[in-house]
Amino acid sequence: MLHPKAKPGSDTIYHDMVRPLIWSDFQGKPAHGHSAGAVVSSGIAFNSSSNYDGRTLELKVYVYTYFSKKNSWKKPDVNSAYHLLHEQRHFDITRIGAEKLVDEIRKASFTIANYNTKLNQIFNKVYTENNIMQNQYDRETRHSINVEKQHEWNDRIAIALSAINNNVTVKNKEE
Repeated sequence: MLHPKAKPGSDTIYHDMVRPLIWSDFQGKPAHGHSAGAVVSSGIAFNSSSNYDGRTLELKVYVYTYFSKKNSWKKPDVNSAYHLLHEQRHFDITRIGAEKLVDEIRKASFTIANYNTKLNQIFNKVYTENNIMQNQYDRETRHSINVEKQHEWNDRIAIALSAINNNVTVKNKEE
């Protein structure tokens, strides 16, 4: 998993386990008439390169999670840590989806004939599943209004992030 560094002044923030979102990251203008107090614009992306020597396909895939400052917004009266954590959890769910993408790519069998199509199919499947999870999160928490469900999701997401972080730490030690 590539963890790119954003350039100073960039619109992009890459997911980082030790750098949570802050309200000043939300630089977009609130959508007129939108019922939400804040909206996170985040996504999963990948870059890939391949090398084929006539016998062996070497495929490198870099997956990352990003947040767009200019497309993320909050209303002026939304300032609580509780609501910020709700929005952070949206970004975290995106990160969980990126890890799922990495896992699916690792399990796949690629050939010179199918790797491009297969990568895109895997990405589209994971992207769709991640959107379903984002919608389930908002539906069950009622966009953070259901405090009990919000706490349940906070715990669920924290456990998933901890597993990702532990997995990354173990891999880094092995390298």
